[in-house]
Amino acid sequence: MHETRDLLDPETRSDSVLQVIRALMCRSGLRTELARRTGLSIASVSTAVQKLLDDGIAHGGKKEPVALLPAQGVAVGIQVGTRQVTVAARLPHWPRDQVRLLPLAQGLRDGGAWIDAAAVAVADLVGSIGRGPGDIATMGLAVPWSVDPRDLTPSPPAPWFAAPDLHRRLSARFGPVKVVVDADARLGALNEQTYHHPFETLLYVEIAEHVLGGLVIGPRMLRGALGRAGSIGHHSVEPVGLDCWCGKRGCLERYISVPAVLEGMYVSTRARGEEPPASIGDLIERARNGDPDCRWALIAAARKLARALRESAVTLETQAVVLGGPLAPGLRLVAADCEQELRRSPWTRHMELRFAQPDAAAHGALILGLIGHLR
Repeated sequence: MHETRDLLDPETRSDSVLQVIRALMCRSGLRTELARRTGLSIASVSTAVQKLLDDGIAHGGKKEPVALLPAQGVAVGIQVGTRQVTVAARLPHWPRDQVRLLPLAQGLRDGGAWIDAAAVAVADLVGSIGRGPGDIATMGLAVPWSVDPRDLTPSPPAPWFAAPDLHRRLSARFGPVKVVVDADARLGALNEQTYHHPFETLLYVEIAEHVLGGLVIGPRMLRGALGRAGSIGHHSVEPVGLDCWCGKRGCLERYISVPAVLEGMYVSTRARGEEPPASIGDLIERARNGDPDCRWALIAAARKLARALRESAVTLETQAVVLGGPLAPGLRLVAADCEQELRRSPWTRHMELRFAQPDAAAHGALILGLIGHLR
């Protein structure tokens, strides 16, 4: 059985072989699919695959999916939010549906306590796989802010809870493991593109305490010079609207983030002498049960989102938009209203609206650890 760290050693393998190994650790596939996911030519993929077959690292025929043989080492992904952390772990040769997941009711609002809880959760998951802490081979981290690709620090404007040394603090907890970090929306896009929606251009929108966007073009994540590419949350949907913490006015985030939607419902329900929803889950459940005000709050959010998508589509002709985060189940209830708004413009009539799989960013963080930074 090969050691994962040895398989990923750039000193002993050519770049094309290393790229194919990383792709196989994410998902097995035909050689044509591996070429699409790596950006390599079919000839380069075939040469790399033959090398892996000869070395006993992979198996599969020319017309059969190529898969990685069992490897020693555990891949870990962590998604940290303001109120919750999700830890994911699996062996590199396991398929996605065998990932072990563990959600934690702690987050960035709890200070550094979530790091201790996440470390315990990682140890528990690694133990459940039959491995020890020393077997952790890769680790990716998804955070709710844009990340500068040059030094992995928060890109301005960043929310108050953004921590510039978060990946270093995690690395210190897990010894020699290098922790790579990126925005949760971008890693959600990476997960969706890898496993579910292989579009040429895909925009993932994470709607939680803040609204982040992540772009994937072909097999690559598009970061931009400072890591802010796809920041749809700060598209202006109301030119003379509410002030945003980023310094602009009328930003989408000020209208469809979880706090913004709950705030709007609080004002309207209190004005009628009614009890407001206690959480976004409560609001969505009320809308599902026929509450007209809760449903209207979701429709208003969907229309604001569609307006921002129309604006972004003028510069980037996105094929599909995938919605994730706590508000996404509510927007699914009113998807027809969002799609109707998209159909009003020739820029977005072609756009497909999809909804993310649960814990997409945690899965994406695990993939990021496997493929490496800036791949």
